[in-house]
Amino acid sequence: MIPNYPDLLGALTGGERALSDNVHLAVATRPRVARAGRPFEVILLVQNGSDTDVDVTMTLHLPALDLKKQRDRFVTKVQRLLVGIKPAEVGYVMLPVSSLVDMAPGEYVIGVEYSIKVMGKASRIRAHDGGGKVRLDDLSAQARAEYETLKDLTYFTTRRRGNLIEIPLSIMTGTLGKFADFTPGWVSLLRLTDYGDPRPMLNEYAQQLQVETLPQLKRALMYQPLLDATYTRFEDAGFALRDAEAVVIAKLLTLILEYAAPRQNAHGFIAARDYNIHSMVEHDPLELEKAPRLPHWFRRFMKYAENDPRAFGKPAQMILGYLYEELIGDAVDYAFALIEESSGENLGTQDEIDLHREKVMDSLRDKRGMDFSLAYLPLIIGGTIRSEHIPLQGEHPADVVKSIGKALEDRVFDSRDDERPVFDLANEILARIGQKHGYHPTHG
Repeated sequence: MIPNYPDLLGALTGGERALSDNVHLAVATRPRVARAGRPFEVILLVQNGSDTDVDVTMTLHLPALDLKKQRDRFVTKVQRLLVGIKPAEVGYVMLPVSSLVDMAPGEYVIGVEYSIKVMGKASRIRAHDGGGKVRLDDLSAQARAEYETLKDLTYFTTRRRGNLIEIPLSIMTGTLGKFADFTPGWVSLLRLTDYGDPRPMLNEYAQQLQVETLPQLKRALMYQPLLDATYTRFEDAGFALRDAEAVVIAKLLTLILEYAAPRQNAHGFIAARDYNIHSMVEHDPLELEKAPRLPHWFRRFMKYAENDPRAFGKPAQMILGYLYEELIGDAVDYAFALIEESSGENLGTQDEIDLHREKVMDSLRDKRGMDFSLAYLPLIIGGTIRSEHIPLQGEHPADVVKSIGKALEDRVFDSRDDERPVFDLANEILARIGQKHGYHPTHG
């Protein structure tokens, strides 16, 4: 079955398109009517209908003479441009053109020639006569603004000869105006990682994830680097962690990553919850009944990997260098769920939890504002609950309870009155974990 990804180009052109090597194209000028002496843009709208990279070259053919037989009245700094386009990507190539102020007004024809080079074996992922339905909410704010400017243009798709599309342009009399800073280049509107529904993206990159990325997400490779990063990040944000506190946070982060491939890491699929990436890609992702929820770290990781496929083989470097805060965000979500299940208490609405998550992430990102309440609720408490799932050599689960209990005792002297509920909750959870392992904390 051929997938049919959203047809953004068709939404802009009313369904019209030129087709070449699974690439959909249309041409327009912005504005449709230009004044002599003023710049305008020539736009080649491109939609990659394949699952591989393609190179698109756009070449302008400008009239050599105006209607008064004057030569070279159209001027441009760039007449030919090559751009690389990712699988399923939609965007446009823009070349700026200007006319001289003494150009004869009237109707002209500009030619736009294109050539397509497919960079590998390609499979079609959009129907030739149009793709699937477009959800504008999937576009970024900048792409939505671009969409609004593009939807009112008049597009041309009929090839006159070879790969040349001709477009009419009206030139009106004018005066020399301030030259606008039109920079030639490629403007991306939609990539696979921008889609609200991640199934097309998972379908495109399933093999690379299974072969290159998921096998590396295991404690032997991830725990110690995450522990080192946790010490550093929290101290930089104003809250130096005790050893036991850093350990349970690093364990929680490691567990989130191991849940991405639970079978290879001896975890159950139920325990892995929505963090199980393997289950999303082991079979055809397009056949999933509903769009899966992606972990924060993974969605951001895919942004980098889509831009540079080398990232697939270097998840540890990416997570530690660029995705630590997103991974913390996943740990916050998971830890809140663990604490509510353990305590039976409702810790807030989803909006309140989302706000708390962003506050924790921002404190680490901005290197300020981390405190006892943000660190313990929910990360350290949640990490303590799941600590035994990432056992260290020679460690007994009761040792973790003792160490976190001692850290709580030390911190109570520097605590604020409004932090007392967090102390009480932490002690309650510790008592339950300790009872399970034959240890009864005596502090309160």
